[in-house]
Amino acid sequence: MKKLLIIIVLAFVITSCQDKNVRHVQKVAHYYAETNLPWVIYYYDVVGKDSTWVEEKWFHENGVLQLEGKIVDNQREGVFKGYFPTGELMSVGKFVKGKREGKGKIYYENGKINIENEYRDGKPAGIWKVYDEEGNLRDVKQY
Repeated sequence: MKKLLIIIVLAFVITSCQDKNVRHVQKVAHYYAETNLPWVIYYYDVVGKDSTWVEEKWFHENGVLQLEGKIVDNQREGVFKGYFPTGELMSVGKFVKGKREGKGKIYYENGKINIENEYRDGKPAGIWKVYDEEGNLRDVKQY
């Protein structure tokens, strides 16, 4: 009887632990019709039957990463990065509770800064600077 009870408890503990393992799974939300390559992939942490959306990635038609960032409470959160079809960094910006927040940068494909910007509560704010492809300051705007 004692051995049977130990086996039952052990089986319960093992089963309980298995349900708490987090699996990181992906779901392709959209494909490009012509190439059948993924356009948008959402990533989820799955525990048992519960899943939480934790990340998103968008891709250019050539399969190169276009946009990536984390999701918290079904909203964009933290740093998001965008890329040109060549894979070069195109933009960096931050989100807080789904809205753009703080300083960001947009780049030319040659790596030079195109725009330095700032957002507050999802709206343009502060000083925005615009540069030409050689890196020369061309315009300054105050929001």
